[in-house]
Amino acid sequence: MERIWIYMSNRRLADVEVNQISNDLQGFMAAWNAHGNKLDASFEILYNYFIIIKANEEKIMASGCSIDDSVRFMTGLAQKYNIDLFNRQQVAWLDDKNEVKTATLNQLEELYKTKTLTDNTIIFNNTLQNAEDLPLKWKQPLTESPYKRLLGF
Repeated sequence: MERIWIYMSNRRLADVEVNQISNDLQGFMAAWNAHGNKLDASFEILYNYFIIIKANEEKIMASGCSIDDSVRFMTGLAQKYNIDLFNRQQVAWLDDKNEVKTATLNQLEELYKTKTLTDNTIIFNNTLQNAEDLPLKWKQPLTESPYKRLLGF
């Protein structure tokens, strides 16, 4: 099983920042370990908003300490690039131009009422924990997403 952690930036990252963050992440991945055993880990940066960290746990499981290390690293990364990667009240979707837009959970109802969001708007589900869920469950129509309960359906 490949475990994932999805971090969403509060703003679109510039291409130069994506390159710099990729270099920082490569260094972290090369050293990331659980109880002295190197983790089989990788990352992706998608849409200039999302950092997805993956750990193949078939041989070595990510331990509490190694997960804490990754959170500390991501906290440092957020500070270094002046971004918020830990706001779980933020939601993202794709607009009709396939560009990422964001808002807070509290704004979803109003965005739905004004038809900025529709039943078929593709919403990102950043709560996933298994890489196998990424292809089908990360990007979902609003009516199939976990956020549908906030809109009463």
